[in-house]
Amino acid sequence: MNTETALWKAIKQKTSSDVHWTRIEARVGAGIPDINGAYQWLVSGRLRGIEIWCELKVCKTKSYKTAGLWRPAQIAWQTARSHKMRNVWNLVSHPQAEVIKIYSGSRIADLWDDKEGQVEPDMVLRYRNPYDSWSMFLELAAARALEPMTEDRGP
Repeated sequence: MNTETALWKAIKQKTSSDVHWTRIEARVGAGIPDINGAYQWLVSGRLRGIEIWCELKVCKTKSYKTAGLWRPAQIAWQTARSHKMRNVWNLVSHPQAEVIKIYSGSRIADLWDDKEGQVEPDMVLRYRNPYDSWSMFLELAAARALEPMTEDRGP
């Protein structure tokens, strides 16, 4: 997936039966992520509503690095939102390695400065591995969303 549009289409195709996605237009507001999704997750026998925000990026360099992929407004939005909720994510496609690296929005400052690709992702999905599915990401996002927020723990 060498463009954000291709990444968006793959996510939508693989998850649209479970997630109601909205593609956000850039003119809506500076820094708001590319897509917003809502889905239900079964927890202790009850369905819980989960909301998720995802920024889509494509790393087009041969060696993986994320430095400079985000604009200052995106960093500010993710930082502020991550203090209020856990479900802000960055999905970074690296066509050279055929992977999508997924990072929590609370780590956006680290990603912005990562000139060597050293920040460990929360999850990696491989383009061609049938065992790497978007449902794994949705499970991670649901688990993270349901973690309690505390004042001294932060995002």
